[in-house]
Amino acid sequence: MKTSLRLLAALATLSAACATTQGAQTAVKPQELAGTWDSATCESIGNNNYIQRHFTLTENTWTLHLNAFGDAQCQMKLFTARVVGPYTLVQDSAAVPGATEGNFGFGELYMTPHVQPLADAFQNAKCGSGTWKVGEEQRTTDTGCLFFRPTSACGTDHDIVKVEGNQLFFGQRPADNDMCAPQKRPAALAALPVVRR
Repeated sequence: MKTSLRLLAALATLSAACATTQGAQTAVKPQELAGTWDSATCESIGNNNYIQRHFTLTENTWTLHLNAFGDAQCQMKLFTARVVGPYTLVQDSAAVPGATEGNFGFGELYMTPHVQPLADAFQNAKCGSGTWKVGEEQRTTDTGCLFFRPTSACGTDHDIVKVEGNQLFFGQRPADNDMCAPQKRPAALAALPVVRR
């Protein structure tokens, strides 16, 4: 009888531990993030540079297709960055009410140039390991490329997330774009959300 009670107590403890896994005690839950989220507009990032973000999230993985453009209408595509990796929701943000801290791992990084000058720039910057051709994706996980550092130098973005209706806000990226350490986690939300599709 005592053995059965100990086993029952152990199972109850294990069950309680499982119930407090990722996102269970946070304002934002992984189930809320699961889905496809896109930029609602052509987003200016300064210096006549524009982007559109396309996220696909499950309850524990994320994929970002970041398209960079040379015009405010997002018609002249320059390159695409693709990031794939796991994520975890850590705890509620002390700095932003209703937001949750998330660690977004960089499992794999890929780049695709859409114009020859970018293919040449990737080649000169020693991005990837092959010859760069317009329209062809290349893995850059180990070398990094442009503002993406090699995953050995920056394996995780320490971010925040907040869901408001059909909008998903990430944290405001710092000027140096470095969120590789927990102390670099944003203390404010970005102005532009991505919208559930």
